[in-house]
Amino acid sequence: MKKTSLKDSNLSHQLCSKSFNTKFNSVEELFLSKHKVRKNKKFIFFPEENIEYTYDEFFQEYKKISKLLIKKGFKKKDKISIIFFNETAFLKVYFAALSLGMIVIPINPDLSYDEINYIVKNSSSKLCIYSSKIDFKIKKNNKKYVLYDKFLKERGANFSKNKKSINSNIKINDTAIIIYTSGTTGNPKGVVLTHKNIIADAFAISKNFKFDSNTRTLCILPMFHNNGQIITFFAPLYNGGSTVISTGKANLYNFWNYISKYKITWTSIMASILSILLSMKKKRLNSSLKGIICGGQVLNDEVRLNFEKRFKVSIFEGYGLTETTAYACLNRYPQSKRVKGTIGKALGVNDMAIFNPNNFKKMKIGQEGEICIKGHNVAKYYHNLKKQNKKSFFKGWFRSGDYGKMDSKGNFYFSGRKDSLIIKGGENIYPAEIENALYKIKEVQECAVIGIPDENLGENICAFIKTNDKNKSPNNYYEKLSKYLGSYKLPKEIYLISKLKNMNEIPKGPTKKILYRKLKKYYEKELKN
Repeated sequence: MKKTSLKDSNLSHQLCSKSFNTKFNSVEELFLSKHKVRKNKKFIFFPEENIEYTYDEFFQEYKKISKLLIKKGFKKKDKISIIFFNETAFLKVYFAALSLGMIVIPINPDLSYDEINYIVKNSSSKLCIYSSKIDFKIKKNNKKYVLYDKFLKERGANFSKNKKSINSNIKINDTAIIIYTSGTTGNPKGVVLTHKNIIADAFAISKNFKFDSNTRTLCILPMFHNNGQIITFFAPLYNGGSTVISTGKANLYNFWNYISKYKITWTSIMASILSILLSMKKKRLNSSLKGIICGGQVLNDEVRLNFEKRFKVSIFEGYGLTETTAYACLNRYPQSKRVKGTIGKALGVNDMAIFNPNNFKKMKIGQEGEICIKGHNVAKYYHNLKKQNKKSFFKGWFRSGDYGKMDSKGNFYFSGRKDSLIIKGGENIYPAEIENALYKIKEVQECAVIGIPDENLGENICAFIKTNDKNKSPNNYYEKLSKYLGSYKLPKEIYLISKLKNMNEIPKGPTKKILYRKLKKYYEKELKN
């Protein structure tokens, strides 16, 4: 195969799909190509765990895990779920499984056991390795679930005597990972991503921002999400760089300390985090930081300008979905060249276009329609969702469900979401998920969930409940909901219809469909502080 190349440094939306070729057949081949020439270079730092790995040390670590998996009889295309926060164990198991051609399903550890178990079952995972930090929520009668520490101590059966390289048959279009994201029906959708998807997106990010062997990124976003994996891990890896990974949940108190201590050059965060960092009493720093890549929600221009002025660092906005691996579009220009209001141009390994959502004809320049994407970083399909696949993957394009427009220079503009998706701090949450959980509480007769503005997180969750128990307080529902939902999905605000002014029923239309817009208007008028 040909070596990776870009024909145009501008990465215009018109070039994309023809501009990417790779010599790597797998994620491990990408790693091994850097390991070959940088064995003794520092590769990964885990400050909270006080652990550092060179390229070779990390190689030796994940190979131990791969040998254990072989001993236990696992093979190519077997699915393995992994549940960790940002821990060393996550990357070891992740790479070990991918090196064998296994398919990895990273799962958010904040999910409830029922939510986790749905993903494990739906993905047909043969094994689920999890962190000791969530041992309390895992039911011990399920043999598929193995605590990481216990897994390391177990002696495997069915040891393979075949010394032939396990990863030799991995193809570039083989499935690498399945990322589960919130679904419109209440159940999460498994987004199927290939080795090529990962490599292509990492390549494009590294080229757009001119990453090199001296690039060092800070990862404070969860590694079980694509942003944490691709932007701050695989993108620097593509050029032999290194990554500092903040373990556990995002610790913003250490953010600037790590920037200075580890001489960080790039990081990626959710746009909402900028506001939080601005609220912290921290002076302008003279640091090695070249830029911050932001996504997850539309970036507030005032926040961006204040941040850039105070910290003397450029903010670059990105647009993407799980279905596009990470980013599909980047506003990669500094303030002096930035086009106001745009999310930028297509990444360089994918095409983007605006289509009429009704007849799927391309819209003219400046006309609003549905944002559609195709290219090397776009998912293959959804796992076990035939109807959804026909709807979302159409004529070679992925239909994002987002609305926007494109100008004559190939800049894209985001207008809004087709559906009721709530994006809370970069987490995609559908109201149906919360509503389905609420209906599991016997006192709930009716409910409706909307997204409400949040200064720090972009959006938050608000629930309206009609109950047959007049003595209940909204607080009673938080405890019950926590049994069915991860903590980040719990509503910020819960209102009982019986206790509201000027509302005695959840508003519905002639067909008894809930009128969510009316609820939002009511919230803005009556409840918003």
